[in-house]
Amino acid sequence: MPLIARSRVNPYRLYLAMRVGMSLLATLAFTTSVVYWVDGAGLNPFQLLMLGTVIEVTYLVLQLPTGFLADLVSRRACVVAGFGVYAVGLLMMGLSPEFWVHLAAQVLLALGAALMSGAQESWVADETRQAEMTPVYLRATQLGFIGIITGSLLSGALASVALNLPMLVSGAIMALGTAWLALVMPEKHFQRPAGDGRVKTVFHQARIEIGEQVRASRRATRVVPGLVLLLGMTFAFGLWSESYDRLSGAFLLEDIGFPDMFGLEPAMWLALISCAVALGGIGVTEWARRRTARLGSGAIIGMLVLFTVATLAGVIGFGLAETFWVALVFLLLISVSRPLYEPLVNGWLVVRVEPKVRATALSARDMFDSGGQIVGGPVIGAIGTAFNLRAALLAGAAVLVPAILCLVGMGRKAKAAEEKTAAVDENTHAEVGERG
Repeated sequence: MPLIARSRVNPYRLYLAMRVGMSLLATLAFTTSVVYWVDGAGLNPFQLLMLGTVIEVTYLVLQLPTGFLADLVSRRACVVAGFGVYAVGLLMMGLSPEFWVHLAAQVLLALGAALMSGAQESWVADETRQAEMTPVYLRATQLGFIGIITGSLLSGALASVALNLPMLVSGAIMALGTAWLALVMPEKHFQRPAGDGRVKTVFHQARIEIGEQVRASRRATRVVPGLVLLLGMTFAFGLWSESYDRLSGAFLLEDIGFPDMFGLEPAMWLALISCAVALGGIGVTEWARRRTARLGSGAIIGMLVLFTVATLAGVIGFGLAETFWVALVFLLLISVSRPLYEPLVNGWLVVRVEPKVRATALSARDMFDSGGQIVGGPVIGAIGTAFNLRAALLAGAAVLVPAILCLVGMGRKAKAAEEKTAAVDENTHAEVGERG
């Protein structure tokens, strides 16, 4: 029965369902998490940053191994296992407010995310065999906003009953979803290294394949124009994002405050803000999807520059804001721009690297992002401790400037490569014409 079910499943639709489901459940768990951590668990700013540091260090360490695992063993298995491990991490946090339990849960969340990251995108690229994947990733991001809206409202409603309830419900639903994926998720086009399937043989083949993948990755940095700059941009973006993710909620709670309207609690305010972000994100993603469909992947770098500049302006405005409504405007600008990075970068990357190292390349991208977050979180957190949250947010904005410079350089390299290719093609056509 499972084999019959798998043969009938449309990989494209299943990928969209996974992305929407993950958006819904992650939003359900984390929209009101800052209230749970601060008011329910009593965590201080240092402990909040420690949660972020632990998850990012673990994610960084596991990124390449899980990427190799997806490329060598099974992308489907990595995705299913990732969902299951992530579910256990959510349940752990919901079951206990103890700080050490939450630290341990971050390790599981990082492992689950590392298993899924890259494997999902590589799996759908293999199974659909489309030449251009950016529209697929953008559509998944766009539909994911529907999950965000639903998850945000559920999170606010459940948190009004008990602050830990959103994490418990999210973890339970994700555990059920893991069992469903194990039954229906197909994998027809993945090519494993040949062998007898024994553990010893797999490890022997893995050493050989990893060496080849490392060489292929090195070739990619030379062959793909701007790839090194893309990784540099990712690192700089990570330097900023960790401090913003951990401190922006506390900044709203402690420095700005929420309006006293309709008796809304902070948890419900955060849920409504998340809904507004999702609605704006649907429109922006549709614009990016249509622009990419019209102009191709060559338009991606320009859009990344635009969204990074918008994010920089939003962070500066948010950090300088004195009132809730001004802060909200800039918060929405930042939050609407951010979700576009992943599908745009993934779409640009997967069509430019060899198929057999796609998951590894995507894991390397995530590794640079995690490395930036590990470095940036403590440094900017120290600024917040020495001065205040406002100073920390503005310091974080400064590291977005190198990200913009990397993108500009990346665009120039890509343009130069296109001109060189066009010149070679023109010379080739001319030589063929002369021979004719």
